[in-house]
Amino acid sequence: MPDVVAISLQEIAPIAYSFLGGSYLTPYFDRIIATVYLAAKLHSNGSQRLEHVATRSLGMTGLMIFAKPQFTERIRWIQSAGAGVGFWNMGNKGAVAMRLGVSCPGSSVLNLTFIAAHLAPHEWNVEARNKDWENIVRNLVFVNNDHSGYSSSEEQPLLSDAENAPSDNNGLFTPGNFISFAGDLNYRTSDIPPSKQSHEAYPKIILSDSFSSHLNQLLKKDQLLREKEAMRTLHGFEELPIQFPPTYKYIIHKDKGANLQKLATPELEESWTWAKHRYPSWCDRILFLPSPSSADLEPYKYTTLPIQSTSDHRPVVLAIRIPNKPLPYNTEDIRSNPPFPINPHWRSRRDTARRWEVIVGLLSYLALTRKGNAIIVSLFGAAFAGWWMTHWLR
Repeated sequence: MPDVVAISLQEIAPIAYSFLGGSYLTPYFDRIIATVYLAAKLHSNGSQRLEHVATRSLGMTGLMIFAKPQFTERIRWIQSAGAGVGFWNMGNKGAVAMRLGVSCPGSSVLNLTFIAAHLAPHEWNVEARNKDWENIVRNLVFVNNDHSGYSSSEEQPLLSDAENAPSDNNGLFTPGNFISFAGDLNYRTSDIPPSKQSHEAYPKIILSDSFSSHLNQLLKKDQLLREKEAMRTLHGFEELPIQFPPTYKYIIHKDKGANLQKLATPELEESWTWAKHRYPSWCDRILFLPSPSSADLEPYKYTTLPIQSTSDHRPVVLAIRIPNKPLPYNTEDIRSNPPFPINPHWRSRRDTARRWEVIVGLLSYLALTRKGNAIIVSLFGAAFAGWWMTHWLR
């Protein structure tokens, strides 16, 4: 059982609920919590469990942290950060993050930073994805006791020495931190959309430990690998070799019963097919910032989970061992030399975007939900009744 589990979620709920946040998202997060609890119980035959440490969300992107009880007791403080990069800087795309201070032997503290992200879509939108990364670095600023625009599992965590948390206004790149960056990064294997015949050359979905030469040729066209090598995105981050099929875009079949059968019967999974209007791509990725000392981190597994009937993406997982001590400081490390400075106006940018999210969330709730429609009908009915009574009682 891992000591810590961080779950990165994208498009966690309809836009109305996602933008309004708070209790509107509780049912969605509760399902994840229940699933993790059950998985831990089954995995350990009931001998171990995971606790829900905290949840944060920004718009349609969420981050959930779970940990063993003995590890949870070592968490001294939690900082949060969020940056929207969607329309008007709203959270239909963006990143949300948490930074945990974990006590280690000798009164030292290990900083663990987990980031969930969702970048711009479409094959041709590479520059927009790179710009999203830049805006995340500039505007993802960690603060204490700030839940503006977030939902959380606890307003004030019961941590023994939260007053010793680091100062506010630290950016993504901070010396001594372990940092992971996970989510639907949306980098594709082509710079142009597929033609009507392109799907005929798509790779077959085969469940095998071998990584076919066809998939290897497709991976060579991966935009993220190309843009990283050119130092245009994810500066300094590393990724384990990819040895799994593309994670997007799978066809969602309308027959839910057939989907459930495929999930329960792994050998039927290869009958899933690619969507013809998108190039199969490794959109879903998990990267990490290496330690200044190469022996301090041990990433050892990077793979996919089973195809889910509720998504056209296939989830990925990274397992990594982190030493029980702070990561070393190095003035030449990228943590001390960020690729972009923090935006001095990040807070006003975030607060303005949050106001737009509430407006869009309310309008979407009224227009796109049954309860919202009922409210509109009731208001119109009340207005008509008022007009009628006023007209006839004159």
